[in-house]
Order: sequence, then C-alpha cells, then structure tokens
Amino acid sequence: MDSPVLPSKGRTLRGALKPDTQAPLLWRPAIAVALASTLAGWLTWLAGYRPPEIARVVESNFFLGAHLDFEYQLLVVAKVLPAVFVAWFVMMAATFVPRKKSLPSALMAGVAMLATLFLAWGAVKSPWAVGAVMAVVIAMGPLTRRHGGAGAGLAMLVAVAFFFFAVMGIAKDLDPEGVLVQAAIGTGAAVVVLVVLWIIRRLTGFALIQQPPAKPRSTEKPPPFFSGGLAMRQALLLGALLGTTAGLWAATKNHNYFWVMVTFWAITQATPDATFDRGIKRVVGVMVGCLLIGGLAVVAQPDVVVTVGFVMLYVGVVFWARNYTVYIASITMMTVALHGDLENYSFGHWVLLRLADTAVGLVIGFTAYWLVITLPEIRRARREGALAPGATAGSGPPPPDGT
Repeated sequence: MDSPVLPSKGRTLRGALKPDTQAPLLWRPAIAVALASTLAGWLTWLAGYRPPEIARVVESNFFLGAHLDFEYQLLVVAKVLPAVFVAWFVMMAATFVPRKKSLPSALMAGVAMLATLFLAWGAVKSPWAVGAVMAVVIAMGPLTRRHGGAGAGLAMLVAVAFFFFAVMGIAKDLDPEGVLVQAAIGTGAAVVVLVVLWIIRRLTGFALIQQPPAKPRSTEKPPPFFSGGLAMRQALLLGALLGTTAGLWAATKNHNYFWVMVTFWAITQATPDATFDRGIKRVVGVMVGCLLIGGLAVVAQPDVVVTVGFVMLYVGVVFWARNYTVYIASITMMTVALHGDLENYSFGHWVLLRLADTAVGLVIGFTAYWLVITLPEIRRARREGALAPGATAGSGPPPPDGT
C-alpha cells in the first residue's frame, strides 16, 4: 500500500490554499444528479408521500412558499425525502466510475442505500443507537480505503447516507414499506436518467457524463481487514469522535454539536499533510462564506439572501473537486442563508455560530489527529531509522506503510 505522508516543514498556508487546476469543474455530474433527484422528488409525490415536519417548517418560513402560486411542496419534496437522497447517492456512484461499470455501480449503490435506510430507520428512534451505528459506519471508511476497489466507495456512500437518513432524522417518519418504496424510487430514478443519457449519447454523440478511464488493478495483497496501523487508528479516532457527537446531536438537537462534528469529519484525511491542507481550506472557506453572506444580508432583502444561498449550493458542487475552499465558502453561504431564514432572518447570529463551531471542530480535529495519528507515525519512523533523532518528520524518506 502507499506510504503515509508525514508532516513536513514545507507545508504553508499558500500551499494549502492552492487549487487543483487539473481537476475538472463538475457541472456535468451536478446536472445529472439534479435530474435524478428531481425525478425522484416527483415520483415520491405521485406515490402519495408528503414532506415530514422539517419540510413543512421550511415551507412556512421560506419566502417562495408565501408568494408563488404553484404547489411549492414539490420543491420541498426534492430536498428532504429519502428517495431524493438515494437518487443522489446512486447517481454519484454511477458517475465517478468507468462507463462500463456505470449501471452495475448504480445497482450496487441502490442495494447499499436500501440497507442504509433500514439501518437508519432502526436506529433513528434512539440517540444511543444513532451514535453507535454512526461510529461503526464511519470507522469502516479508513479500513476499506486501504483495500481500495468498490468497497471503499460504498463505505463512503453508506457513511454519508446514514448521516443524512439517521443523524439528520430524514428516515424518522418511515415504516418498513416506506423504506422499500423510497429506495426503489431513488434507485429507479437514477437508472432512468442513466439510460436516457446513454440513449442521447448513442444518438447524438453528446456525453453529459464523462466517466474516468479504468485504473489498473493492483496486484499487491492488502493487509487483513482488522489489522492495526495507520488505518486502524484513523478508524478508531473517527468512530469515537463522530459517534459521540452524533449521539449528542440526536439527543439534544444542539446545532453546535452538529457543526463541530461535521468540521472534524471533513478535515480528517488519509495523511497528516492532507488533513492540514483540508483544515486550512475549510476554515478559510467558512470565513469567506460568512463574510459574503453576512455582508449581503446587511444590504439585501431576506428573499435575495436565501436565493443566493441556493444558487451557491450549485456553485459549490461544481467546484468540489477543483477548489475545496470555494466549495466550503459556497456551502457556508447556503447554510447561513437557510438557517437564518428559518430563525426570522437572524443571519448575523448564524454567521457567528458557523465561525465558532468551525474553530472548535478544527481545534478538536487537529489535536486528536496529532495525538492519535501523526505522533505515532513520527515515533515509528524514528524507530525504523527513517528519521534521525531530532529530525523533522518529512525530512527523510517516508517509512513503509504499517497498515
């Protein structure tokens, strides 16, 4: 497996904020996911499902609900019901694989989403269960990542999906029949869009989704799944931190727990260098997003602020691969706009909360990562002679992977 990258003296703020100009802008996948999600929203409405309580709160407070004549709940359905998120996750699974694997990946992701929905439906009634299951599904990420293949991608999808379905409570009002229907609608919507896009490509040559080329399969034998090393420490760290805060959030609904959890989840990467870079990008993105949306709230009407927030969600998704700072700034603008609108246009209050929670999450994430991940790697490197006593980690050749 690849050697872990130890922290080095070469890390700088400028280097951390440098965008990946080789990464594509994801406007095509964003359109494909939006099409599948919208179709799933319409189908759930036709199937007789109506938004849960959170959707009705959004509808009663959001400016469009009071001023537009058409059935505004259609827009709400496309944002909160599980089938929409199933379509979203399944479509992403089909988008980021080679073309020949697109449909099989969609079907595999659909089965994984069905299992995740059942898991969330069973756990959502108890904060203890939410925290325990969140710890397990999060811990599976680092353990499957070192093995690569489809398992790593599915583990990431399951973790993110469980976060939406259980931690955010979206599966709360479902029953077993509803779980089956929602999973079927979401997967079916994604498959329909994939088939339509395939027909368009065959007839016109236009490919909305440009899948990556297939990677050569590694011949290196992976370590035992539950073996120790870097990946196991990452699994235990993330599982403990996110399981605890997810349980606290489910029990108290305190937004501070929620955003602290999201922060150190997002910044914790496979290596110390990557974690440092992600943390810097995140805190800068949050600051920029808060300044922009806070400034706009001073000079613009609330409906303009919320509209800009929704637009920035799409901008953020487009820049997700190329520039994480722009992505976080955009998501921050959307988050502050929506929460501020729900609380009687208290945009300034949510700007301050977002900044404070990000800072706390960053401190917790960096400190825990240093103690559990970075420090043991430095000590191991020195024991094996990769670092001379007193040398800075990263000044010598990287040590072999202990996973």
